[in-house]
Formats: sequence, structure tokens, C-alpha cells
Amino acid sequence: MNDNFENNNQNDLPSEREPLAKRIARFSAFIYLGLAITVVIVATVGIFSISYDYEASLPPISIPELDFTPDISLPDEPVIKPETSDLPVGNEQSGVDAEVSEPSAPRVMFYRPVEGEIIKPHSFDKLVFSETMKDYRVHNGIDIACAEGAEVSAFTDGTVASITEDYFKGVTVAITHDQGVVSYYMNLSPELAEGISVGAEVLAGQAIGNVGSSARAEALDPTHLHFEMTVNGLPVDPEPELP
Repeated sequence: MNDNFENNNQNDLPSEREPLAKRIARFSAFIYLGLAITVVIVATVGIFSISYDYEASLPPISIPELDFTPDISLPDEPVIKPETSDLPVGNEQSGVDAEVSEPSAPRVMFYRPVEGEIIKPHSFDKLVFSETMKDYRVHNGIDIACAEGAEVSAFTDGTVASITEDYFKGVTVAITHDQGVVSYYMNLSPELAEGISVGAEVLAGQAIGNVGSSARAEALDPTHLHFEMTVNGLPVDPEPELP
């Protein structure tokens, strides 16, 4: 009985006794079968892809034609301009002259104090002879020859700083200007122009008085205006500053 049982067990395990070559052959058959199925599937998909018409399956698309030509057509009816009138509102004349006046010329900013020839120049660093005093002395201003009573004008805009009457220099008006400039008008007649007083504002070319004979230090010289100028308290030659 034991021998029969062992024989039965040996018959139930055929794989352990099956040759190796036979098992490899069976396994290879499964591999080939799988490869064959794969090839059939790939071939079927390829044939279907080639034969399928994609363009026929897409819906038709139409692109509209665009016209970029500008519309230059003229209106059918002419444009009517509103009526205009030269009269103001209410059709009443305003009485204002419509003509535009020409702009005025720019104001002159510098004037010669008096018209005439310079008969004695400025000499601050060189002595000059004085006919009246009979000596040599400096001459801080310039002498402008003119007739007695000639009108004297302000050199430029400024403020009357002082009005003095000196025995040698005569009646003198001093006017301060911008940039530390002061102008002096000497040998004036005692009566000054209207409105000329200490602190008065004067404009360029405005009359400040008349030439007289009040300067005794230059009494023997021809009638003239003695004109001086200082900058920050130092005398300068006024001739180059005259227009």
C-alpha cells in the first residue's frame, strides 16, 4: 500500500520530472502568441488611421472677406454754415474801435543828462589845470558844454537822494540807481523841476532842473553841466555809460 501511495504522489508532480527543454518551448509559444496579437493590433490601427479622412470629419470654416478701403464718400447734403454777423449780441453797436493799435516802442532806459560836447573829461588819477582856481586838481566828473537854462534830465530811473547847495559845486541833485550807482548833477540853477524833492521817484529822461552858474569853482569855464557818477561810493568815468 505504501508503494502505491508513493507512485500516486509521483504521478501528481509531473512538472518536476518534465524536461527543461519542453518547458522552455511551451513558454516561448506564449511569447510568440503575444507578439502576434500585438502586431495584428498595431496593423489594424495603422490601416484605420491611413484610411480615415480627417478633413471630411471637420466642420467647414469660412473666412469673411474684409474691405479695408476707407470710406471717402461725401454727404448727400451740403454742410450749411451758421449765419454770422458783425454786430454784437442784440444787434447793437458797442462803440469800441475794432482796429488793434500797434505795440508801443520799448522805453529808453538811459539818457544823456544834457545835449552838448564834453569839454573836460573825467580825470581821477591825473591832475588837470583849473582856469578858475589856477591850480591842478582831480576832476571826478565830466563837463558837458551847453547854454545856460538848458534842461537837465535824469540819467536813468532812480530816487532823489539829496539836494544840496555848495559854494564851490553849486546846486547839486544826487539820484540813487540800481547796482549801487549814484549820479550827481551840479552847477544847476536854484529852481528845480516840478516834483523834484528828496525821496521822489524819477524816470529815465525826466527833467530835474536847468543848467545855471552856481558852481563858483568853475565860474571861468564855459557854461556847462558838471556830471559825476559813483559805484558803491567810488568815482567812475560816466562818459562810457552815456548813450
